[in-house]
Amino acid sequence: MKTFYGHTLLYLHETIALGEGRSEQFTEVFGDVYHPMMADLGARLFAMWETTPYNGHWPQVTIIWEIDAFADYARIGRAQAPGGSHAGPAAKWSTFLSGIRASGEGRIMYAGKFNRTLAQLKEAEFGAGLVIQEIMQTKPGRQDDYIRELERLYVPWSESTGKRWLGSFITTFRFNEVIHYWALDGDWDCFENHYPSWKDSPPAEIVTWMSVAPALRDGWEDSILQALPPSPLQ
Repeated sequence: MKTFYGHTLLYLHETIALGEGRSEQFTEVFGDVYHPMMADLGARLFAMWETTPYNGHWPQVTIIWEIDAFADYARIGRAQAPGGSHAGPAAKWSTFLSGIRASGEGRIMYAGKFNRTLAQLKEAEFGAGLVIQEIMQTKPGRQDDYIRELERLYVPWSESTGKRWLGSFITTFRFNEVIHYWALDGDWDCFENHYPSWKDSPPAEIVTWMSVAPALRDGWEDSILQALPPSPLQ
């Protein structure tokens, strides 16, 4: 069963396939229309990344907004609906997306128990210029269990090999999905300095993780994402 921790925030996750558009054009209209509208409605831009060509669906942009509660989600929805206070900018953004033949997928997520907020990450000067995104399919209802075991067994080893845990998120209206983000030290240099992560045989902690994880998950998809200029964690 999902656990909702009172101190955590909600996150709106958007995956947008750019169709006939390109990231420079997308970023420009995002900055002129969409970002100001969302900021005016109380949403904080947590991250904005584009998929790199060699590992992931491309061209594609991932946007994550941080909000405080479902009341903020309700306010955003009302404001952008026809007749709402921000219906004009919302329609302009939608028209732009339609014009470049964009398509997308949205998720409402809540943070794992030990995630840091945007403010805490910025205070710590946490850089996320290049990240690995893992969209995990867990066993039904095992999202919290998967994150707990990941934090216990995998995160310490991962951070010792240049992949810093940015956070784990549980999709609110899905019963079997967790999304993890790993920020790579030195951005692209991380692959040169730390890969392959083990040469001959996996270390003991990874052997333990590999024996635990399959009982909690059904599969996953990795993407390598790089920050676009508006992203605050660079």
